[in-house]
Amino acid sequence: MQHTYKAIELPAINTNIIKSMLGLRLVEKPLPEIGEQQLLVKMEAASCNPSDIAFLQGTYNVQKTMPCVPGFEGAGVIVACGSTLKSKEWIGKRVSCFTQRDKDGTWAEYFLADKNEVIVVGDQLDAQQAATFFINPFTAWGLFDIALERESKAIIINAAGSQVAAFMVALAAKHGMKTIGIVRKAETAAMLANHGFDALLVSTGEDFAAQLKAIAWELEATTAYDAVGGEATGQLVNCLPPDSEVVVYGGLSAKAAAEISIMQLIFNNVIITGFNLNDWIELADAEEFVEVKEALIDLIRSKTVYTRVQLELPVTDVVKGLRTYITSMSAGKMLIRF
Repeated sequence: MQHTYKAIELPAINTNIIKSMLGLRLVEKPLPEIGEQQLLVKMEAASCNPSDIAFLQGTYNVQKTMPCVPGFEGAGVIVACGSTLKSKEWIGKRVSCFTQRDKDGTWAEYFLADKNEVIVVGDQLDAQQAATFFINPFTAWGLFDIALERESKAIIINAAGSQVAAFMVALAAKHGMKTIGIVRKAETAAMLANHGFDALLVSTGEDFAAQLKAIAWELEATTAYDAVGGEATGQLVNCLPPDSEVVVYGGLSAKAAAEISIMQLIFNNVIITGFNLNDWIELADAEEFVEVKEALIDLIRSKTVYTRVQLELPVTDVVKGLRTYITSMSAGKMLIRF
């Protein structure tokens, strides 16, 4: 095994995303020592998500000691394991990786993982789907569970062009639940026309609020999902029928929730809650997690739903790729290949 590896390093956070991206540098690092309960993963691919962009700007609720290697998600093959782990159970296994801890992330040729930061996928998923398997599919499953528990007849999803939204639409179809999607551009709505939504609304269009309220009440949409924040949170809260819930799981606008009707909260019992994937994973027991993993793999393998990838590039072209990705996130994920 080689003694050093290539990695993308972030020297410091910068609220200006362009300056932050331009600060990224390709470095050579020594292979880390492997702890007793750790696994060394030779990476095949690492993904870039909106959460990675927010991290580069310092607007994501994850802090790391600088300089650091970014990247919350990826896939690769385990090539070494800690002394207290059975090598036969781990060495050579293909895994999907996820971490948000204060340590180097996945944008590197090697990633040092704790054993609870990997999911063994073997040859069930190709590199594209394995590298994007952890964050979006499991987030969608955890979010959709809330609608099931509420016995909602319909759900509302803003940022409807996202991968999380695609997985939620697939899950809703399996359970006979209606879906209302919200996008910012008419072109995005046209692109999603055949993607399974029962209704698609453009938030910048005329009479959007009235249209949203009418269809939310008609379809009895009592669960809404907010990935945007800012005034979008208020738009969702204000349109919902009584005894509804808005679940906030993202902040693409980088703005505080706004324009929320206090009367809705008081007299119609509309509530606002948050969702964090880390918390959901910690609360899920091992047996349940395996069942969810297999169900999601089946959805992807059957092509019922899968993660769209718009560009793949070598580690040397990350900055150029990021420039493209941040202008067209709805087109699909960006993958760094090793």
